Parts: sequence; structure tokens; C-alpha cells
Amino acid sequence: MAAIPSGTRVARNSVALTPPTEQEGWRQFYERYGARLGFGAAFVVLLLGWLERDSRHLNAGAGFGLALGIVALVGMLAQLLYPLRKRVRALAFLGPVKHWFRSHMLIGTVAPIAALYHCNFTPGSVNSAIALYSALLVAGSGFVGRYIYTKIHQGLYGRRTTLQELLGRVAAAKAQDSRIAQFVPELVKRLAEVDRAVLKPPAGLVACVALPFRLAVITRLERWKLARFVHRRLLVESVCSSLLWQHRRGFEKVTRQYIGTHLHAVRRVSEFIAYQRLFALWHVVHRPFFGILLIALAIHVYAVYRY
Repeated sequence: MAAIPSGTRVARNSVALTPPTEQEGWRQFYERYGARLGFGAAFVVLLLGWLERDSRHLNAGAGFGLALGIVALVGMLAQLLYPLRKRVRALAFLGPVKHWFRSHMLIGTVAPIAALYHCNFTPGSVNSAIALYSALLVAGSGFVGRYIYTKIHQGLYGRRTTLQELLGRVAAAKAQDSRIAQFVPELVKRLAEVDRAVLKPPAGLVACVALPFRLAVITRLERWKLARFVHRRLLVESVCSSLLWQHRRGFEKVTRQYIGTHLHAVRRVSEFIAYQRLFALWHVVHRPFFGILLIALAIHVYAVYRY
């Protein structure tokens, strides 16, 4: 007999999972909503700073305004720690990579905000404008990379998903093919045609970027068309079968769920391939952006203290 996993309590006629501890509950809440709350708070801070930009409360050359500039500078330089920790094994004593990844994203959000407050949301001189726009370019690139990252990983901090796993979900969704084919044989054939269209690999960069939006429209439209086809087909078939007429609504509901699950699984496979390509390209682009930022910061600091 299979062993009962730890953390479960067996009751009569049921298996009840032990409730998570308070610490585990907070961890789950943070992993699920932490990024949204953080970006929401960042948006509010940016909005307030933009609305008060003409008040001139901060001076970029002295006091709190200068301190914010130093915070932004140190934060942007600290972004180098995450790639170093990830690639240099000798730095393993600094802690798990996932913690550095979280810090990388947090600092990557705070540092550009500090830079915007430092310059009071105005570009200033030429070297200041270049440094500011470089920081915003890197931050924007980071947000794009974060979005792509979540599409090829299991959540923001989870392990990387594999194509085999996604294909396994497609195979699991097809497990009902034989049962569905008994009553609606043409449905399986139509789904195969949709699969071939959806799984067609994108040809280039533009196609990769447009693919998720295109599939969102295609799969929803095909789901509606197939559900409509099943409804009509079952009406016709149930005329000759009292048993099918009796259970028609239930079977139609199951078939709709099957169509939705199958199309979602196939769509995830196609999107995964496109996002993998985009993530590889993003790495190629993001690194030069950060190099330009470091050069711009060096010129900005030199100009400030030289002149």
C-alpha cells in the first residue's frame, strides 16, 4: 500500500490536509501577491512624485535629494551582484540565488524611482538626461524580462518549466479522445486541425511577440466554434438515442471542459516556445543596456564632482 505523505491526517471516509502554519501562509501570500503589491506601491510613489514635481522640495546637489542620488547610484551598481552570484561558484556563501534574484528585482524597482526623485522628474543637463534615460531603459527592459521569465518558469520564483511537462499536459488532455469520439467523432479531427495551426512555430521576432495575442484570439474563437458544433451535433444525435437525450447536457458540459483544457494546454506549448526565444533575445539586449548605464553613470558622477 502506498505511504501516506507527511502533513496529512486521515479521517473517516476522507483525507484532510493539515492547515498551513502562519509562516507558510505569509510565504504563500507573498509569492502570490507580493510582486503586485510592490509594483502597485511603486506606481503610487511615482504618481505622487510626478504630481509634486513643480514644488521643488528636493535639491539634487544637496541634502535629501543628493542622498537619493547616492541611493540610486549604489542600487544600480548593486545590480551586478545577482549575475555574479549566479555565475561565480565561489560566491555560494552569500546565500541562495533565488534570494539574490528577489533583491535584484526589488533594487531594480527602487533605484530608478530614487533617481527620478533625485532629479525631481526633470532630465536636467545632457549628462544627467543620458544617465536618467539609461536607468529608465534598463528598468523597462527588466520589467519586460520579468514578464517573459514568469511565462517559462513555474511562478516568479519557481523552477523552469520544460517542454516535456507541457507536452505531458497535452497528452493528459487527450486522454478523453476515445470517449468523446463515441458521440462526436468529428470533434477529435477538428481539434487536430486546430492543434496544427496553433503549434506552428513563429517565423521571426515579430511573430514571437505577436503570438500570445494572436493565440488568445484564435483559441477563444475556436473554443466557441467547437462548443457550438458539439451542441448542434449532440442535438442531432440525441434524436435517435433516448439515453443520450437524457444525459445530453451533462455530456455537453464535460465536452466543453475538455475542449477548454485541451486548447489551453496546446496554447501553452506554443507560447512556451515563443517565450523561450524572446527570453534568449532579451538576455542579448539587456546586457548592453546595462553596460551603457554604467558608462552613463560614470560620466554623470565625474561631471557633477568635476564641474
